[in-house]
Amino acid sequence: MEFTALSSFVNKEIVDAFKIVWDNLGAPGAWWTGSQRIAIANKVRTSEPRPLWDRPPSIDELSDETDGVLTFFELGVVERVTVQPSSISLEIYERIVERMGEDKYAELASVVSQVVPIDHLHDALGLEKENLPVTIGGDISRERPDGLVDGVGFLPTLPTEGLPHVAVALSLALADNARRMLLVRAMYSGESFDEMEWTHRSLSRPQIELVAARTSALNECFY
Repeated sequence: MEFTALSSFVNKEIVDAFKIVWDNLGAPGAWWTGSQRIAIANKVRTSEPRPLWDRPPSIDELSDETDGVLTFFELGVVERVTVQPSSISLEIYERIVERMGEDKYAELASVVSQVVPIDHLHDALGLEKENLPVTIGGDISRERPDGLVDGVGFLPTLPTEGLPHVAVALSLALADNARRMLLVRAMYSGESFDEMEWTHRSLSRPQIELVAARTSALNECFY
């Protein structure tokens, strides 16, 4: 994947992080096949915020019939995570994982959280979105990290060990969470997270933190 048009607007670290995400997006994950992961990404792209009067269907109303790759229940969960994450209360989360399982939900949310910022940056710059990668065949790994703990978030996670909670929130999906955090580092702080003054961005650190805080508030971010 080239991200050629994007290269004219952002630094190489961001483009390289995007390429790593795209190189792995269509490959089998721990719990979803390559074709399912691309179907999740496609649903991200077709999900739009609903008007206030148009509530999404209840999770319990979504069927386990398939559209060919994903079930309508799974597609509904992708839409919720993409455009209405604040609607996923502990009660809704428990109903989701009762049907899907913690591991599949963590990986699904991780895929969504990688595709959304990449697509949104293209939209903000007026660029066409990068074509989704082709599906790579193979078996899922069923990887589940050792040493998981409860109490950090809804999902079991790795211990924070001094890290912000958001850094481990999806660590149940270990590989995808690592790529998600690669995006965070590339698009947010780079190598300067521990420095109070940033000179490698067009905005100062206080300006960036203000944008981040406002965005989190608008999205009713759990953290």
